[in-house]
Amino acid sequence: MLYSDTGGGHRAAARALTFALMAQSNPCSTGMCDPLIGQGRPLVRRLTSLYPTIIKRARPAWAAIYHGSNSRPAFAALRASFGPQVRGVLLRTIAEADPDVVLSVHPLLNHVAWSAMQRSDRPRGLMTVVTDLVQLHRGWAFPPADVVVVPTEEAQRYVTRARVAARKVRLLGFPVDMRFRPPAPGEQAAMRKELGLDPERPTVVVMGGGEGSGRMSEQIGALARRDRPWQVIAVCGRNERLRRRLAARSFPTPVLVLGFVDTMPNLLRATDLVVTKAGPGAIAESLATGLPVILTGYLPGQETPNVDYVTQHGVGLYAPRAGQLLRAVQGLLSGDQAQLQEVSRRAREITRPQAALEIAGECLRLARSYMTAPTAGR
Repeated sequence: MLYSDTGGGHRAAARALTFALMAQSNPCSTGMCDPLIGQGRPLVRRLTSLYPTIIKRARPAWAAIYHGSNSRPAFAALRASFGPQVRGVLLRTIAEADPDVVLSVHPLLNHVAWSAMQRSDRPRGLMTVVTDLVQLHRGWAFPPADVVVVPTEEAQRYVTRARVAARKVRLLGFPVDMRFRPPAPGEQAAMRKELGLDPERPTVVVMGGGEGSGRMSEQIGALARRDRPWQVIAVCGRNERLRRRLAARSFPTPVLVLGFVDTMPNLLRATDLVVTKAGPGAIAESLATGLPVILTGYLPGQETPNVDYVTQHGVGLYAPRAGQLLRAVQGLLSGDQAQLQEVSRRAREITRPQAALEIAGECLRLARSYMTAPTAGR
C-alpha cells in the first residue's frame, strides 16, 4: 500500500485499509510504503515535508502549488522531475514484497507506481483509493489503473470525465477506521467518564487536523472564555506549542486539552458535535460516528468544495469566524434537540461505514485475478 505522510487523511486511510484487509476471511499479507517522506530520497523528503509548514503559515502558497500542478503540462513536468527518485524506492519495495496488488492512496504516486510495476518481473494489479471528497487533483484519475475507488458521486463524475473507464470505477465511500461508529446506549457517558469529563454535559470536540493547523486558540477562546453549558475537547495534533499554550490557560468552561491521539474513535463517541477544518478524513470520520460538523476553514485547493458538500447535504454548518462558531454551537446544542438528532440522522445516511471492508474485498478480488491469471492484461 502506498501513501505519504503529507497529511493525516492519507495516513489514516492507509491504516484503515490495512486493518480491513487483515479482517478479511481469506488470509492476506499487507505492507505499507511511504516513498515521499518516510522512505524517500533526501531531496524528495525535504520538499514534501514542507507541507505541514505551508498549510499552517502560507495557505495561499499551497493554493498556488495545488492549482499550478493541476494542468496536464505542469503535472507531466512534476512527474518527470520527481518520478525517477520515487520510482527507485518503489522498485525496491515491489522486489522485496512481491505484491499481487499495489494500492495507492495518494494522487502523486499512481503514475510512478505504474511505471515501477511495468519494470517488475510479473504483472500486478494497481488500485487507486481516492482520499479527497469532491474536487480531485488530476493525479487521482489514472486510466491504466485496474480499479479506482471513489468516495462520492461528485468524485465518480470527475474520474469518468478524466477518461477512467466506467467499468473500473467503484463508488464505495471513504475508508475510515472501522471503530468510527455511533455510540451504543450508555457508551457516550462512559467515554466521558473515562476522559474525566461530566458524563451529562454536552460535549464539543475541536480539531485542527494532524498538524494542529487553523485558528484553534481563537476557536477555543470563543467557546470557553465564558461559562457555557457545554464542555470542550481540544485536539491539537502534533502542534505541541499550541497544546502547551492552551493547557496553560484557565477557562470558565471545562476544556480538556490533548495533543496527538490515536484514540479518536473513542473521543468522537464521547462527543455531540465536531468543530474542524474541512479535511476529508475528519469529515468522513465524524459522519461515520453520526456527528454533525461545524467547518471553520478549508485548505485552498482540494478542500474548498468540501464546505458545500457538508452544508448542502444538511450535515453541518460553515462558521469561519469566532462569533459565527459560537452561534452555531449554541444553535445546535442549546436549542431543540430534534434539530441535532435530525442532523445526526442525515450524517449516518450519507456515510458508508463499511467502506474500508468493501474496498478491502475489492482489493482481494483484484489480487485473485492476478494470482489465477498472471498473464492477464488490462
